[in-house]
Amino acid sequence: MKCIFKLMKKYLFIIVASCLGSHVIAQTAVRNEPRHHNVFENDYVRVLDVWLAPGDTTRFHIHATPSVFIFLTKTTTSAQLMGQQPARGTSVAGRTTYDSLVAPRIHRVWNEDTSWFHVMDVELVASAAHINEPVLHKDVMQLLFDEREVRGYHVQFKEDGSFQLPSSKTGYLLVSLGSALVTFESNSIIQHRLMKPGHYLWIDPGMELTIKTGNSAFTLLQLK
Repeated sequence: MKCIFKLMKKYLFIIVASCLGSHVIAQTAVRNEPRHHNVFENDYVRVLDVWLAPGDTTRFHIHATPSVFIFLTKTTTSAQLMGQQPARGTSVAGRTTYDSLVAPRIHRVWNEDTSWFHVMDVELVASAAHINEPVLHKDVMQLLFDEREVRGYHVQFKEDGSFQLPSSKTGYLLVSLGSALVTFESNSIIQHRLMKPGHYLWIDPGMELTIKTGNSAFTLLQLK
């Protein structure tokens, strides 16, 4: 009987250890998942540039921070929540969405297409009190969402033009949705930049900026 009891304890230990190991793997923070590249981080945002090759799969990882997702390719992928069946879908290039992630999401994603999957995951990491900046009203802008931490806008230039961003107490993040030659001007300093899909510009709090470009589209995040 003692031998049987010891054997049962041994197998119970192995089962528990295995379950705990799976739990630890599942709790991999999204910023530590190898295909999520942390390309920029400050007191307001953490920008994760996500690339997934055809046939490749991410590890199970957890999203637990309010986030904005900016899709940059049209790609067929599948996603599987921990303990559930996979769901298949096709991303829309240029689509930008907000997720409060009040309930953390543990999942993995794989690419079922013949081309790369590219998406930006912008985590809204500010822990300070949120400031309700005025809504921006520009002819080239469409308000996508207005949430506690951020406002999201789609910015579309149909021809050469410009607009000025007023200074903000919390800053902006501008992400290019396509290829664009952009001129940025602030305090008489002029910069020219060739931006590709997923290229971004962080605009510091208190900074006024004039943006000049044409035939191009962007996502603009106005932090609160």
